[in-house]
Amino acid sequence: MSTLRTTRPSRRLLPLFAAGATATALVLAGCAGREPEPEAAGPEEAQCDPGFTDTEVRIGNSIPLSGPAAAYGAIGQTLRAYFDDINADGGLEFADGVTREVTVSVLDDGYDPAKTAANVRTLVEQEDVFALAGVLGTGAAISVAPYVEEAGVPNLYTGTGSDAILGLHETEPWTTAFMPQYGFEVQALSEYIVENHPDAKAAILYQNDDFGESIRAGFEEAFEGTGVELVAAESYEVASASVDSQVTTLASSGADVFLNWAVGAFATQSLKKKLELGWDATTVINAPAADATFFLKPAGPGAADGVVSIAYTKDITDPSQAGDAGFDAWTEFAAAHPDEVNALSAPAAAGYQTAQLLEAALTQMDGCTRTALLEAATSFDELELDLAPVTVTTTPDYPFVFREIKVQVFNGENWDLAEGTYTVGD
Repeated sequence: MSTLRTTRPSRRLLPLFAAGATATALVLAGCAGREPEPEAAGPEEAQCDPGFTDTEVRIGNSIPLSGPAAAYGAIGQTLRAYFDDINADGGLEFADGVTREVTVSVLDDGYDPAKTAANVRTLVEQEDVFALAGVLGTGAAISVAPYVEEAGVPNLYTGTGSDAILGLHETEPWTTAFMPQYGFEVQALSEYIVENHPDAKAAILYQNDDFGESIRAGFEEAFEGTGVELVAAESYEVASASVDSQVTTLASSGADVFLNWAVGAFATQSLKKKLELGWDATTVINAPAADATFFLKPAGPGAADGVVSIAYTKDITDPSQAGDAGFDAWTEFAAAHPDEVNALSAPAAAGYQTAQLLEAALTQMDGCTRTALLEAATSFDELELDLAPVTVTTTPDYPFVFREIKVQVFNGENWDLAEGTYTVGD
């Protein structure tokens, strides 16, 4: 089992699995982004990649700090604050025994993939970052994939679960995703519905784009051969002012399961309308919309009661989690950064988990190259994260962090974990 190690007293002091540390020490002895002394040169030595020296490792992040998606900027801000803490405590100890600072540069892209691409070039070519981490969005990940592949720069834990990342991985394996694969999300929730509502009639609300169509098709395929039937489907445009008419049409179908794949404000709006109509159906909501603070509770009392979603992060809004070591570490961290980190923010929690994943990859990498970092990031063995309800195991052939997830049910105030764990492909 892989776990995290830091020098900070506020974090759990857990043993770190560091296979190959002896060999790593030999490689890194002359590896500091400079030419070795002639008499020290030998076959074991290698030149470190840009952004990795004896004293510092540079990481880049492009994220919306402005514009309509600015709330997600908390991912980058939290990532930076996490490593600022490590640096303040003396730095991060790597497998070669050398302690280095991890410097995180965060640039604003306004959630514009073109701006993300420009930022990534700046980070790689001007700021000499060793790797990228926590870049947000499917469009952003796809737009920079050819460049990071050509440059050989890991783009780790991008904020997406798009199935497109799996296809991309076959030819450009330098990009990995933080969120569970959307297809896996559909798989887990379909299994839950069949188990708990075996004869249900389902209706789906989805975006009128490739993403929405793939979700609808995924549920249709998952329900084939079961007692669950998809009886109604309504799409909406991202530029729409309202989804009220779609929800009204779906309610009239008589469905007793509402597959609500609206996102952002549309999710809140759809929950309000469902309550207004008195539609008594179990609501299943997508992961990006499952934020109790920003999307569910604003729909009003009772609107989100019984909502079902996947769980790959502990409920950071639930005070009863106090006493859990990981939750306590998170709340202590957030309290230490009141101007940067909101303890109730799901994006901030994602940034915290991204930081822990990166920390583990950096400390376990065998060498000082970007290839070594990518190999470490895709070789976790039951890694424990403070805020994850499951352990993390990664492999080179699957570019997503989570191969296991839970299902959770909203009780009106907080999320309750359902029994069982769902594994990709099962």
